[in-house]
Amino acid sequence: MSSKQRTRRSSTSRQSRTLRFGVIGAGGMGQGYCRIMNMIPHARLAAVCDVNRAAAEEAGRTFGVPSFGNHLELIKAKVCDVVAIVTPHPFHYQPALDCMHAGLHVISEKPLTERVSTADRMVATAKKNGVVFAVMFQNRLKPVVCKALELIRSGHLGEIYRATLMVLEYRNQCYYNSGAWRATWKGEGGGVMMNQAPHMMDLFVQFCGLPSAVFGRTCTRMHDIEVEDQAEALLKFPNGGTGYLYCSTCETGPGQLIELFGDKGKLVMRDGELSFYHFHPGIRAHIKTCEDMWAKPNVFQMPINIPQVHSSYEDYEAPLQVIPESQPGHAKVLTNLVRHILFGDKLATPGASGIGSLELANAVTLSSHEGRWVNLPISRSKYDALLSRLQRESKFVKKAAKVQRATDPKLGA
Repeated sequence: MSSKQRTRRSSTSRQSRTLRFGVIGAGGMGQGYCRIMNMIPHARLAAVCDVNRAAAEEAGRTFGVPSFGNHLELIKAKVCDVVAIVTPHPFHYQPALDCMHAGLHVISEKPLTERVSTADRMVATAKKNGVVFAVMFQNRLKPVVCKALELIRSGHLGEIYRATLMVLEYRNQCYYNSGAWRATWKGEGGGVMMNQAPHMMDLFVQFCGLPSAVFGRTCTRMHDIEVEDQAEALLKFPNGGTGYLYCSTCETGPGQLIELFGDKGKLVMRDGELSFYHFHPGIRAHIKTCEDMWAKPNVFQMPINIPQVHSSYEDYEAPLQVIPESQPGHAKVLTNLVRHILFGDKLATPGASGIGSLELANAVTLSSHEGRWVNLPISRSKYDALLSRLQRESKFVKKAAKVQRATDPKLGA
């Protein structure tokens, strides 16, 4: 057989292959994953798993696949090639490690875990076992985000002097009462920064990188929960730039915001809309050379063309397969993961890239409890000790409420 024939046969084999997915976690989000699996070319749902065996069995009947009461049973059955971990985030870590050691590829819901030390170990274990590890940050594939990254990385802003993040993710008490694990130190390991804000925090880190130090303050302002429903922090960046972070589940209405101010321009992403302003001359040059004491640089709002289908993602060396904008965000990430495994497409959301936003959240929490500036990267041992103490000393008891396993409506977005 010639080399061309072998290459053609290998390509045909990959084209006809289907990856078998197991979903670990049969709650509202897990069931959402099960429903969108039929949207993913070269993938099929093969199993569901949940520590609540009755819930697992019900999901298994609903989707016509085998069900398991724990992830070790699923691994032993050898029915999967890839697992999606959709449990509460403190319970991502151990299933991920066990699956990786068994040679299974893993995609984890956000955040990777509740503490950065275990996220480090997840990334290291995937590398050691030669398996693919991804994180579900689907907003990175939105055309408006890809365009923002293009503007930033092409130098249109110049050096960034200030970065501001505002995350308004309103939740009512009924939401928090829907699960015993929600908004507790043991069940979530944090509040708004652990559950509601990670997507915007991830984009913030993708846009401007991690700060070098934070001074944070967290509080429980309006809800009957033991973790924060509001967090804010002052930020210092390695180049001397400054920033501000604010996350809350107590506010609603418009206001989701990332704003970057640079030497050459300003970029504003507010409620999914992107604006870019160009300065002429640049700020530093104008300050040093202008001879009119009241003059300011000229500011021009620049038109922005945002293609509805992006075929590239600037973090990576090769183009991603074009994925239609009509496909829901989670389906896009899963499609990219399948194509990465089967055809070598660049991975859009590698697990290691999910550590940044988690590091930022942990740093704000650590700073708030220590009442001082905290440098990044944070001390893993200090944060582990803090979280372990908060979990150990927790005396919070939730009021009885009806458990609800309702899928987040955003899952289809």
